[in-house]
Amino acid sequence: MPEIAPKRSKEWQILLLLVLAMGICFIDRGSLSIALTSLKRDLSLDEKQLGLLSSAFFLSYTLMQLAVGKLLERFDAAKVFGLAFVVWSLATAATGLSRDLHLFGITLSGFAVLFTLRLILGCGESVSFPATSALITRLFPEELRGTANSLIDVGTKIGPALGIMAGTAIVAASGWRMMFLVLGLGSMLWIPLWFVATRSIRVSHGGERAWSPTYLQVAAQRQFWGAAIGHIGSNYAWSMFVSWLPYYFEQRYHYSAKQLVVVSSLPFWCLSVACGVAGVVSDRLVRQGRNAVMVRKATVCIGCIVAAISLFVVVASNRQLVSMGAMMIASFGLGLFTSNNWALTQSLAGPRAAAKWTSLQNLFANLSATLSAWLTGVTLAATHSFGAAFSIASAFLLTGTVFYWFVINARGQVTWEHEPESVVSPATP
Repeated sequence: MPEIAPKRSKEWQILLLLVLAMGICFIDRGSLSIALTSLKRDLSLDEKQLGLLSSAFFLSYTLMQLAVGKLLERFDAAKVFGLAFVVWSLATAATGLSRDLHLFGITLSGFAVLFTLRLILGCGESVSFPATSALITRLFPEELRGTANSLIDVGTKIGPALGIMAGTAIVAASGWRMMFLVLGLGSMLWIPLWFVATRSIRVSHGGERAWSPTYLQVAAQRQFWGAAIGHIGSNYAWSMFVSWLPYYFEQRYHYSAKQLVVVSSLPFWCLSVACGVAGVVSDRLVRQGRNAVMVRKATVCIGCIVAAISLFVVVASNRQLVSMGAMMIASFGLGLFTSNNWALTQSLAGPRAAAKWTSLQNLFANLSATLSAWLTGVTLAATHSFGAAFSIASAFLLTGTVFYWFVINARGQVTWEHEPESVVSPATP
C-alpha cells in the first residue's frame, strides 16, 4: 500500500472498513456453497434445485441494479451502504432458521424459504459495488484507484477464503444452520464502526449537482459495451468459483471436512495475492505516465486469458497434482481481472457517472452470474462431471477478452454531453 498522507487518513480508514465489509459480503453470498452437500442431504434436494438456490441471489442482485443507481444518485452512498449491510446480514442469519412454514393455510417448503432468503440477500448486496465505486471515485484520485480497488477485491477474495475455512469447520461441528447464524449475526459488529467513521463524510448528489448522465446516455457509449460485455464473459467464471468451488473439490476429490477447510480456500488466497500485486503495479505504471485505460484493460485481458487456458488444463488433466496446479493458476488469472475491472470502469465513467455506469454494467455482468450458477447445476445433473462446466467458463472468459481489448479504446474518460466544464467532487470530509 502506498504511504498514507495525513490529509487522506480519513479516506483510508473508510476504505479499510469497505474492504472488511466486502469480505463479509462475499462470505455471506458464498456461504451457500459450503452448505450445498448438507442441504442436499437434509432437505432432499437434487442438483437442479441446488443450482436454482445458487442463482436466486444473482437474480435479485441483478434486477436491483438500475434501482440502486438511482438510489445512490439521490441519497448519501455511505448511509445507503450501511443500511444495505444490515439487510444482507439479517438475511444470512435468517437462513439458519429456514424450515417448512405454514402460514394462513399455505405451506412453504424449506426450499421455498431458502430461495426467498437468497433473493433478499441479493437485494441487500446489490448496493455493494455501485456504492463502493461511487465512494472510491470521490475519495481517491486516478493514480490511487488501482490500489483502492485492488484492496476491495482482496477483501472479496479473502472473505470467501476465510468463510470457507470457518464455515466448513462450523458445519462439521454444529451443522449448516449454526453456520448461517454465526456468520449473519457476527457481521453486525461492523455496523457501528461504519457509521462512526462516515459521519463526517457525505457522498451524494442530491442538491449538490445540476446534471448527471442518464442510463440511456451511458448505454449509448461504445466504451460501456466493451466493459459490460467483457465483464459478462469474465464474471461467468468468477461466479462459478464463488457458487460451486467447495462442492467441486468435495465431489471430485472426496476430501474430508478437515481437508476441505484448507483445499477449498486455496484458490481464493491465490486470487487475493494476484489482486494486491496487480493493483499496486498498475497504479505505479499510471503514476509513471502510462495511459490508465490501457494499463487497466491490459491487466484485465491478461488475467482472463490465463484463467481460460488454465481451466482447459483442469478439464483435460486426469492427474490430481496437475489439475490442482492449473486451478491455482486460473485463480491467479481471475485475480488479475478483478483487481482492475472496476478501476477500468471508473476511469471510463468519471465521478459523475460512476454509480450509474457501475449499476448498469453490474446488471449485465450478473445476468451471466445468474446463468453460471443455474447452468452449472444443470450441466452437473446431466453429465455428473465439472468438465463441461469449466469448458463453458473458459469460452466465456475468451469472449470477454475480445470485447475488453477491441471495443474499449484508450481515449480515457468519456466526455458526457452537456457535462459542466468544472466538475467538483461532492465528497467533503
